[in-house]
Amino acid sequence: MLFVGYIQLITSLANIFYTTAQFSQQVRLQRRKENQIKLFSKATVTLLIWRTLIVGSRILIFVLFASLFHYWLFAVVGFHYTLMFALVFYQMRLSIEPPIGKIVYNFITPLVYVFDFCINWLAGPTRYWYLVCYVPMFCENVLMSGLVLWYVRSVPNPAWYIEPGCACAIVMFPLGILVQVDYYRYWHPNVRRQQTELQPTQLSCLSWSKFRKEIKVANRQNISGTGNFSLIDS
Repeated sequence: MLFVGYIQLITSLANIFYTTAQFSQQVRLQRRKENQIKLFSKATVTLLIWRTLIVGSRILIFVLFASLFHYWLFAVVGFHYTLMFALVFYQMRLSIEPPIGKIVYNFITPLVYVFDFCINWLAGPTRYWYLVCYVPMFCENVLMSGLVLWYVRSVPNPAWYIEPGCACAIVMFPLGILVQVDYYRYWHPNVRRQQTELQPTQLSCLSWSKFRKEIKVANRQNISGTGNFSLIDS
């Protein structure tokens, strides 16, 4: 029975990682063929590794932290949810026509952002959205890992997996960021199109004001082209 439980746990985690990775591919199915992500491609593999490392690090540190501090995990999740709710509220202000009927989106999306930034409502560049989401995530991972390691120092016989688990939670997150950079540098559909058109593919740095401007322009074009709002993968 214990073996069956481990199998169920592994398959459940694999399903979570695969779902978050496949979201980008599913969203792009409604676009032109050159903007789609093939199922069996290097882009899909890179997406899967990226999402596995990010979401895996969050799940791992949540489990370790909750095993020692129990209900204090809700304080951490609540704090992060509040930050992400503010982010989603700000994103809706950048919309040309804020979707008043999408109230559920405003409340559910921050909960998803507790684990990863894998749903995006706004068209246009996403680098600052990732920055706002990932910096607090990594700081929380480091803080919770530090508290867990500090706590187990006072325990006579702590579980053997605590220290390696904390180390993995800290290391996995920046590794996921590196894989993400690799994806946007080499495997993103926009990069492949630029390579076909012999255009440069370096990652440019946008100022915040220019970022906001591009977001507004992209969403204005998105509305005029589709007539409504749709989930975006950028």
